[in-house]
This record gives sequence, C-alpha cells and structure tokens, in this order.
Amino acid sequence: MSKVFIIDDDSIHQRIAQIMIEKHQLFDDYTSFTEAEKAIDFIKNNKKNIQALPDVILLDLNMPVIDGWDFLDLFETIRLELIKIIRIFIVTSSVDEKDILRSHTYSSVSGFISKPLSPDIIRSTI
Repeated sequence: MSKVFIIDDDSIHQRIAQIMIEKHQLFDDYTSFTEAEKAIDFIKNNKKNIQALPDVILLDLNMPVIDGWDFLDLFETIRLELIKIIRIFIVTSSVDEKDILRSHTYSSVSGFISKPLSPDIIRSTI
C-alpha cells in the first residue's frame, strides 16, 4: 500500500491534490496536514510504525509558523530514526532557482514540483 502526506496550508491546493490522487489512483491512501508542525509531530510519534508513515510527502514551502524549509530541517534530524525511507517532493508555486538549488542540499528531497499539480507531473516525478 502506498501512502502520501500532503503538507500545505492552502486548503484548495490540498483538495485538488486529494481529488487527483483518488481519481487517478496515484496512491492508495493520503493524509493532509495544513500545519507542518503537526505533520512532523505525527512522524516523530510514529517513527517505528511502518504502516502509519507515508512513502511520499508532497511539501509546500510557503506556510506560516513552520514553513517547508523548517520542516525539512526538523525532518533531517529524525530521518535516520525512521523505520522506512520517505521520499519528499517539494510542491510550490516558486520557480526561484535559489529554492531549487537549496532543495538539493536536503538528502530527503527527491524532487521539486511546480504548482499547479497534474497527474502526469506527479507520475513522471514519482
């Protein structure tokens, strides 16, 4: 079973991603978080529960309180404690080359996807 976490403070983007995942059967299950802090807490609390952890995270960069970069910094501190490898894809409206280059500094980041999402973009990236 493949599982994805959608971490994005924009409820419209979340709903679009959910509809795409369901309609095109991109993943078997999804969980959405509007706050990155809640997502990182969930991952920390379930680091040894292989069924609770996602296979993939679709992460927005621009969020209040804890943004995508902060999430990645926190994730890197626990990544090696996790029972499974989680691939993270940054999903953002930013096309700034600095953001793309910065994403390469995180070993957990597998790709950089520009919004808006489409099934073909997700399939080709993931």
